Amino acid sequence: MERYLSLPLTDKDVREIKAGDIVYLSGEVLQFTAAAHKRALEYADQGKTVPFDVENMAIYHCYTENNSENAGEKNSANESRLECKYLGATTSAGVNPFEPDFIRTFKVRAVVGKGGMDEATLQAMQETGCLYLAQIGGCTQICTEAAEMITAKFWDDLGPNLALKIIFNKLGPLVVGMDANGSSLYETTAAKVEENRRLIHAKIDKGA
Repeated sequence: MERYLSLPLTDKDVREIKAGDIVYLSGEVLQFTAAAHKRALEYADQGKTVPFDVENMAIYHCYTENNSENAGEKNSANESRLECKYLGATTSAGVNPFEPDFIRTFKVRAVVGKGGMDEATLQAMQETGCLYLAQIGGCTQICTEAAEMITAKFWDDLGPNLALKIIFNKLGPLVVGMDANGSSLYETTAAKVEENRRLIHAKIDKGA
């Protein structure tokens, strides 16, 4: 089923979505890689306030290239405007050490990336009401075109791992790889692959 979602999201919104659905996401999304996760959690441990709010919002495991020529421009909301020239999802497995705590601490509703995440993250998503949305391979150009503007940058000292606030219009197609009810396409696919492997080996052994 195709679903068009506008941020922020509610627990009810995400609980109704099932693994395998196709999602198009509109609204404010934060670029967030492992380094930014680590820093945000350090801030929380130290009682410091992070310079953004992702509660009920979405984060994106990605890297971007932006046009700094527009750095001084403002949009109608008086926010800084940078053009997103290119973005690409990064492999989410590298964020596994931080994602469960991040989801629980900051109450994020959706995580966008590629490759899936581990069982600990799936459990955190089920507890809090959060989705894992997988960017489909080969769709980088389409996803880049969905980025309307970058309105804020955080933690420039992290270099390419800085956090960016990006406004999207129908970011997608994104596959719901892990839903908020504990289902994971990665787990079911792995189980099917294992079953097929056993059947193939059984046939080979029978014919030997």
